[in-house]
Amino acid sequence: MADMLLNMLIVLDDAERKMIQDRVQQGVDKARRDGKRVGRPPFGYYVEDGFMYQDPVEYNRAQNFIREVKKGRSKSTTADYFEIPQSAVQSILKRAEQNYEISFDNDEWKGERAKVEAGEKQLEPLGR
Repeated sequence: MADMLLNMLIVLDDAERKMIQDRVQQGVDKARRDGKRVGRPPFGYYVEDGFMYQDPVEYNRAQNFIREVKKGRSKSTTADYFEIPQSAVQSILKRAEQNYEISFDNDEWKGERAKVEAGEKQLEPLGR
């Protein structure tokens, strides 16, 4: 009798979980249909009333970060300089053209970084 009751509770729990997932997905779909942003906004942006807007200060920091990294600078050191969280670095660089209107190619960066590390290319210190 106890096993049967436990099995019934498991079935009810699974059904409830499925209903919750369906309701959440319906809400996400409706928000997208209404043109609203779903999920965490990229660095340099914020969401207000479901719509995404640029934060000019953070957006400019992200653009400057991308420009400096393209020159062959270390990603983590440059991120620290521009006060960009390490957790946002890969996301910023992966979507550089889409979100910040600056193209970034990681393979090209590796070549530039190798030149800097080998001493073939000199970079001015940041902040000048």
